[in-house]
Amino acid sequence: MPRAKGKKKAPEPEIYLEQTQISSVIFGLVMVVAMIVAGAAMLGGSLSQMGQRWGSAMDGVSRSVGLSVDTVEVIGLEHVPAVARQIKTSAMVEPGENMFRADPHLIQRRVEDTRLVANVRVYRLWPDTVMIYADAAEPMALWNDGEAWTVVDNMGRLMPKVRPQDHLNLVKTVGEGGPEATPALEKAFTVMPDLREQVDHARRVAGRRWDLVLRSGALVKLPNDESIAPSILSFARMDEAGELTRRPLKQIDLRVTGRVFLTPTQEQMGGAA
Repeated sequence: MPRAKGKKKAPEPEIYLEQTQISSVIFGLVMVVAMIVAGAAMLGGSLSQMGQRWGSAMDGVSRSVGLSVDTVEVIGLEHVPAVARQIKTSAMVEPGENMFRADPHLIQRRVEDTRLVANVRVYRLWPDTVMIYADAAEPMALWNDGEAWTVVDNMGRLMPKVRPQDHLNLVKTVGEGGPEATPALEKAFTVMPDLREQVDHARRVAGRRWDLVLRSGALVKLPNDESIAPSILSFARMDEAGELTRRPLKQIDLRVTGRVFLTPTQEQMGGAA
């Protein structure tokens, strides 16, 4: 009776070879690192100096193949050349710089930190151009933090480099959270432009709405920011001649959409009696 043949074991050499190759790769990497360290020591420098030399070498290569910055263009600020120059300077990108070093995200942060522009976008146009797109930040209001006035732009950001005394015609605002809520306030004036001229100052209330103190002495209570437009539209239709905002009312309450509640002054109430 023939013997039953047992299963042959898989040969070992392949596994041994693979392990040998992996060991060789690791050994090779260690040797490369050792050579770099030794080379740095022989050159009398540190690893950081070696990195600088390597970076310089790469910059030279990029220039030789035409991958270096030749032009930095600022688009969208043609009407404010002084701001465009400041943005170009703040980008900190020099002609001849390696295009790979011109990081669009880093450049964008540098430009945004100036607080002079809005909607910043940065692109690399290979092989040699950096494009910076931005909109000029327009002064929209003045805000007082309890100590001093600061200009607020149309994105609701402070403009500390802009002098308030140069923009005394802007609406004055007070209250915590005022700057970032200024775009919502602008909606009211967009719907009813004449209202802006009647406002002495605007006061932020509870971080969610505005009260307008008119020059007539009346207080206009606006609704929550998201409801400003429809409430102001209803009021504008009622006040087409602009008489209500000029009358000596104590309060005009617009917090209920579609309704306007008027509170007369004490003098008016006494005269009516």
